[in-house]
Amino acid sequence: MSEYTAADITVLEFDESVRRRPGMYFGADPHLATSVLTAVVIASLHPGPKVAPSGPPEVTVEILDDLAFSTTDNWPTGPGGSTDGYHGSVLTSYRWVHAAAAAVSTQTTIETWHAGHALRQQLAGLRPAGPPHHVDAPGGTGTTLTFRLDPAHFTASALDAPTRDLHAEGCCDIPGRFRLRDGRPG
Repeated sequence: MSEYTAADITVLEFDESVRRRPGMYFGADPHLATSVLTAVVIASLHPGPKVAPSGPPEVTVEILDDLAFSTTDNWPTGPGGSTDGYHGSVLTSYRWVHAAAAAVSTQTTIETWHAGHALRQQLAGLRPAGPPHHVDAPGGTGTTLTFRLDPAHFTASALDAPTRDLHAEGCCDIPGRFRLRDGRPG
């Protein structure tokens, strides 16, 4: 019998853990890209209480190509527009599902706005490609994330509309609104 010791344990950063075992975060579905999209939509429709919008969540998703999509919702990335997110990014732990999607993406763009202030930042995987930049803020509060999924993780998978129910039985008092646009040619 062999012994198992602390030397046998490997501690992984969050993004490396997601890349090694994406099925743990998005389900063991042969349509992994669609599972990532579905998980991001569900998370956007169910924000935590510290970042929940004052009204029902509104989520719009646009499929850009077979491995790219953007999602826009009406809540910020974290309280007060924090830049204390993953690896110093504006993507905070309030959006851990979105961070998991960024971890399996080659590029993620995040733009978040609240109270007349807006930040935009590019991520390579989950790591900032540079500092956040101030941009013109649209009205209200919201966040747009654009994900370009890494083909190394999604070789036989292309995006389709979410396939699971976005709300479990009795999950929320105000279910919110979800819109999907498919912007792919044809």
